[in-house]
This record gives sequence, C-alpha cells and structure tokens, in this order.
Amino acid sequence: MRPWQVEPNPETPQVTMEVLAMQDQVLATWKRFVETGRIEPGAIRPEIAASWTRCRDLGVDPHAPKLPVRLDAQELQQVMADNRILTATALPFMQSLCDAARGGEFILSLTDRNAVVLEVFGDHEIVELGRDNNYKPGCVRTEAAVGTNAICLALGERKPIQLTGAEHFKVGHHGWMCASAPVFGPDDELLGTVTLTVLLSKATSLTMGMVISAAEAIHDRLCEREARQLGERSQAVLSSVLNSITEGIVTIDASGLVANVNPMAASLLGIRADAAVGKSVLKLFPGNPELASVLVDRNDCGPLEVSAGDAKATVSLVVTPYFMRSESGTEGAILMLRARKDHLNDVRDIAGFSATFRFEDIIGRSPLIRQQIELGRMAAKQTTRILITGETGTGKELFAQSIHNASPRKDGPFVALNCGAIPRELIESELFGYKGGAFTGSRKSGHVGKFELADGGTLFLDEINTMPLDLQSKLLRTLQEGTVTRLGDSKPVRVDVRVIAATNEDLYEKSREHAFRMDLYFRLSVVEVNLPPLRERGDDIVLIAESVLLGIAAKLGKPHLSLSREAIELLLRYPWVGNVRELENVLEMAAIVCTGDVLEPPHLAYRMKGLNAAAASATRAKAQPLATPALAAQPLRDSELDLILTAMRENDGNVALVSRRLGISRSTIYRRMSERGLSRTDWSA
Repeated sequence: MRPWQVEPNPETPQVTMEVLAMQDQVLATWKRFVETGRIEPGAIRPEIAASWTRCRDLGVDPHAPKLPVRLDAQELQQVMADNRILTATALPFMQSLCDAARGGEFILSLTDRNAVVLEVFGDHEIVELGRDNNYKPGCVRTEAAVGTNAICLALGERKPIQLTGAEHFKVGHHGWMCASAPVFGPDDELLGTVTLTVLLSKATSLTMGMVISAAEAIHDRLCEREARQLGERSQAVLSSVLNSITEGIVTIDASGLVANVNPMAASLLGIRADAAVGKSVLKLFPGNPELASVLVDRNDCGPLEVSAGDAKATVSLVVTPYFMRSESGTEGAILMLRARKDHLNDVRDIAGFSATFRFEDIIGRSPLIRQQIELGRMAAKQTTRILITGETGTGKELFAQSIHNASPRKDGPFVALNCGAIPRELIESELFGYKGGAFTGSRKSGHVGKFELADGGTLFLDEINTMPLDLQSKLLRTLQEGTVTRLGDSKPVRVDVRVIAATNEDLYEKSREHAFRMDLYFRLSVVEVNLPPLRERGDDIVLIAESVLLGIAAKLGKPHLSLSREAIELLLRYPWVGNVRELENVLEMAAIVCTGDVLEPPHLAYRMKGLNAAAASATRAKAQPLATPALAAQPLRDSELDLILTAMRENDGNVALVSRRLGISRSTIYRRMSERGLSRTDWSA
C-alpha cells in the first residue's frame, strides 16, 4: 500500500451520502449570506463562515464569471524557479497518486505558499474542464481572486481542509469537491499545498486521506533531502578539515568500515584514499592483533605501534585511536596516524632527551684534564663506542654530552640511563622496551625502550658496572647485531645508536674476576677516557670552585660571595673523595651559613667530612700557612666548635639565631662553649 492509500479515518471529514444530502442546507445558508450577509450560528463550519465574511469584505462577486490567469509567462517562470525544490520533490509522489486514482475524474494540483498553482495533473477530460475555468499553472487561488476555496483555507489555517459544493464562495465552484493539505518543509516552513479536486457527483471518502498522505510524504522527502544535504555539507567541511591536518587521519564508522582517509594518511599507508573507503579498517593494518583487539573491544588506549603495507614495502606507524561515543553507544572512531620516527621524536622532545654540555663548558687547565678533553674530541668524530672511567662526581655525563655534541650525531637524541638507579627487574624493559601485554601490569600500548629512543643519536649507560650479568649478554647481542627485540616480541627492530658507557670501577679487573663479561668490556671500551679525580687537578680546584660559587651566589641572592686566601688553601689541601659533587655541596653549605661576603675555613669545614679544626684556627690567626699533617691531627669536634665561635661573634652571642643558621641544637652550642669556659655573655654588647 502506498503512503497515500489510506483507510477511511473517522477523524477525517468524509464525503458520504449524508454530506451530499446536506448540500441543500449549505446552499440555503450560502444564499442567505449572499443576500443578507448573515449566517445562523452552527449553520456552517467556523473557518468557512470567516472566509465568506472576508470575501464579502474584499468585494468578491460570488456570481462573477471566470477570471483570466493572473501571472504572465515571465512571472510564472520566476515562481517556478523559486519553487523548483518543492516541485522536484513533489512530482514523483503526485505522479504516483495520479496513477493510483486514474479514472476517478479528478484534478491534482500543487501550489506554492502564495496559492499560485505550479503543476496540474489528472484525467484529460477533467483537466481540460478545469482549464476552461482557468484552473491551470499560473492561476492564483487566493480569496481575493476566487473566493473561498480549499487551497487558500489550507494555507491560512495551516491544516488539511475539504470544501464541498456550496461551501465555496463563488457559485461557479459549487459543482466541485476540493480537498487540500499544506506541505511543510524540514523546519516546518509552509511551502504550499497538494489539492485534489473532483466533480461533486464523483466524490469519494478517500479524497482527504490521499492528499494528507501525499503532503506528508513530500514533507518526509524534503526532510530526507535536507538531512542528505546537511550530511554532504558536513562531509565537505570534514574533508576540508582532514585535508588540512598534517597528521594522518582515518575515520571509521560503527561497523569498522573506513569512512575517510586524508591525504597524509593515504601517503603514509601508500594507498589511494578512495580505494580504502567502505572497506574494513583491518585491511589497512593486516597482522596487527593489538590494534584489531582495541578496535573490536572499543577500549580506549594510548598509541599503538603497527605495520602497514605488504611484504615488498612495509611501513612502521604509530596509531592512536579515539572512539566517538554517544548515548546510544560507539558511533565510530578516529585513527591518528604518524610515522614511527616522528612519534619517537615527539617522545624525545617531551622527555628532554638532549645534550646541553659541550667541551667548552668543561673548566680546567691541568694537563690531566686537557689530555682527556683532546682524546674525547678525537673520539667524538668517529662512530666507535667509548668507555668513560672515573670516580663518582668527576663529570662523566658532562663528558658524554660533550662527546655527543662534538659528533656527527649532535642533532640526534642523547638518551641517558643510570643502570644503578633502576631495579633489576625493570632495567631490561627500560633498555629494550616491551610489547603490549608482555607481562602483568604492562601497558596495552607497549613501551619504547631507551635503545629505540636513542635511534640516530647517543645512548649513555652510566654505572654500567652494576648491570646484571644475564642482561649483559642481551646488550652484547644488540651491540653486535644493531637490533633490539622488545620483551614479549619476536620481531627485531634495527637501531642506529652510539653507546657511551661510564663506570666508577675498574671493569677490566671485574671481568678478570668474572663479575663482568669480558667480551662486553672490550665491545664497550674501544676508546677509554679516564677522568682524573679532583684532588689531582691542582689549581683546577680553585677555577671550578669560583665558577660553582657564582651559581650559588645567584641562587641564594648573595652576589658578592668570595673565598678568602685561607679558604682557598683549605680547598687545595682537602682530598675531595666526592670530587666536584662534594665541592658543590661544601660551597653551598658554606654560603648558607656565612653571614658576610667572604667564605672562611670554618664555613667550609662544616661539610668537609673528617676534616679537623686546624683550618678554622688558621682563619683566626690569618698568618700561619695550612699544613697538611696538622689537618689530619685535630678531631672534627674542634672544627664544629670553631664554627660555633665564629657564628657567635658574627651574631653578638644570639644563641637562638646561631642555632637556626648552623642547624645545631642550642644545648649543643651551650655544651661546646662550656668546654671552652665560655658563656653567651662573652659576646653581649
């Protein structure tokens, strides 16, 4: 059954024998109105009575002969152009309605919102009869033109209406029954009407239902057209946006079919965009079960490394899925594609995998350090692996960064890993990475190891001497083959990495004792840079101390800090077991406790572990040179006492202030003064 072939509806006005029998009463009411202008209450429908009154007020002659067509050819052409969408949408339905009602002696018409007839259909004889009455395209069916009629009432009332015989105002229409239904656009904008006109003697009870169904079908089709156009516009906007994005974008629908592929994605995948649309997204990424699992389960996750292409040309990509969800469920997903190398570069930038120090930043004039700097410069120009040895705090990473920045790899990443700072069970995954789901607690997207992050650059392995033996064999294999295999994966990944290792132990001796693999030692130590301890660098200690003090002074807001002669002599004689790192700590502590601008031995002695008090005594004497044997004779306790006495003098005997500045309890201060026979009043004003 077509939409307009409806069963009789008891709520819809129907033409029955009873209605036809009432025509005498309607005609009598019409005559009375024409003669007197009065209508008995309830004699006729209110909307018809109101229309008759308007016609009378407009001066419409109910007995006037037919009127000529109101629009000329040019005006009609413009009206037809203005209503081309309505006409194009309505014609198929009206033609089908004509076919269904053929032989029923009817006229089917389409009008615009101004009651201008746009199209007329029907049986030939009845259509010609209508034309004789000027009912044809271009005629105007307003009340002012033709009196009360179904078209103008349907437009005015914005609802379906049916007029029978004498309900029309003009006597020339009394032989007709007309049913008209308004046609609305997608936004409920009134566009026109669909009207079915039959001779009164041929009227049927289905007339009203047919035009209502036709009008609703036209409305539905207009809404579909609007939705389709909106979708096309949205698609055009989406395509413009996707085409302007520098990342590769693939969108899929809820069924997992490809909806859009932007040019960058097509380039990365090596395909034509139109060839992928409508196909399963899994065909773009065959052999990637992790991605397939995520897309099937529709679970959010981070970036996934995938491969695309075929055996002849495989490309490594990173895909990040973003699922589109609504109240009804998942509507699809957006897949962001990036070349794997570009993704890793972003990770490096975020993590700060870069080297900041250069050989020019290394302070020192001693032959020992200059010799190692020159060796480092020469080694940097080659691709060989380097082993840096030296005590803790001698600046091994500073040297490693300097070598990197002096090498052809300076524009690549510099990735540092302290092997001694990572738990044994995690160091392998940190170095080599792992595949998603490789072990309990692992991320579904997997993890990129330091070797892969250092691809094209330098990997600095500090405290290599602490690396477990079982992991040393895997590191050796990586150095030999130039590939890494993630935990839980079987696919090796080729990397181009220069390894610089560092140790504070004698690796050769450890290898002889079977505590370190000898073959790995020789792999790592093609070039060996030996950094001298600070105590062997002579006047470099003073140069480094002055440079460090400048930074400390700026940090603490004490711009005029300097070292006294006695303090410098103390620095030169101290053994510096912790090297530069210890020197930095000593100077910062001294700068904190010093209330003046000049650092004296007592300020330094507080952090010099194991140092005696001779240096502090020399400060007060300002005369005797510091003797190395004396430094080893006095206990640390005397150094602490001299520091307290100096602080008491500087703070006028304020024990509470001295306690806060030195970080020593007041009871300890009183006890130390008592040992010297001193009291707080000795410094009072």
